[in-house]
Amino acid sequence: MQVAYTLEPIWFTPPRTKLNTALYKDSPSPPPAPDYTAAANATASGNLDAARAAAAANRINQYTPYGNLTYSHDASQGADAGWSATQTLSPAQQAIQDQNNQLNLGLQSTANRGLTYANDVLSKPGVDTSQLAQTGINPGQSYQDAMMSRLQPQIERENQQSDAQLANQGIAQGTEAYRNAKTALSQQHNDLMNNATVQGFNTGLAANNQGFQQQAYNQMQPINVINALRTGSQVQNPNFVNAPQQATTAGADLLGAANQQYGNALSGYNAQQANNNNFTGGLMQLGGTLGSAMLFSDERLKTNIKRIGTHDKLGIGIYYYEKFGKPEIGVLAQEVQKVKPEAVHKHESGYLMVDYGEL
Repeated sequence: MQVAYTLEPIWFTPPRTKLNTALYKDSPSPPPAPDYTAAANATASGNLDAARAAAAANRINQYTPYGNLTYSHDASQGADAGWSATQTLSPAQQAIQDQNNQLNLGLQSTANRGLTYANDVLSKPGVDTSQLAQTGINPGQSYQDAMMSRLQPQIERENQQSDAQLANQGIAQGTEAYRNAKTALSQQHNDLMNNATVQGFNTGLAANNQGFQQQAYNQMQPINVINALRTGSQVQNPNFVNAPQQATTAGADLLGAANQQYGNALSGYNAQQANNNNFTGGLMQLGGTLGSAMLFSDERLKTNIKRIGTHDKLGIGIYYYEKFGKPEIGVLAQEVQKVKPEAVHKHESGYLMVDYGEL
């Protein structure tokens, strides 16, 4: 006859041994907290190494017909040593550069001498208007006079001819016909004089403008010479390509790994605690259920018997053993029969049973 139970009652407190430690699950210690500072430092170090690797990958030497761009890194100064970028011109461009430097030195010397003259020019008014040709009716009277000098003989001759013609026609001075003829002739002469005035004004204005432009040119000419001296052949600077940049990748996330490892260990600890609690609860429930049960405890039915404690009241042994292929903890009926025979009963099969309620 087989009894469907796993453990016999738990009314004893066995001492801790290597054997029952395996049977009784000790309360596990919580996992130690990770060294977050060390993990963070290790993560930062990994990120820095990744950044250094990306920086080294981005330092691409370039070579063009006009010059080169090269990078260097002094490894002897350690990992934190900086990079150096060196740009060199091709031999032809370097020769132009050297010649331009020499030419610029000479031209600058000449330009500096011209600055004295230019400063003198700039210290004076921009344009001396007193030196310009005069304009306007009154200022331009000289131009009008020059034209009137040519018109005056014509006017006088026409007046004489008009007097003779009127006399031949029998028109006497002082008559209305005489006055009308003279008025018409006078208007013609006034028109000639007005035209002479306008032409004189325009001629004066043109002369004034020409004089202004000439003085402005004289003022700017030395400055233009200086600017011209400053120009010359320019060096063709190399055009370097934009090389694809290596992205900076983060190093190993040791901080996250440590945190995850701790989380897993803590989850395992919590699961083990829950399992132990369930195990202890099962033992207590089993003790209450089997408190008055009659169970097979015959030593002949048990194998791999190992003593793991002592009964608190009877002084008999408490054993771990296997019965019917299952591990159990309990007493041996033969020992109980010696100290408390009333708790032992013989089954019809001949095997001894123990009433654990009597223990």
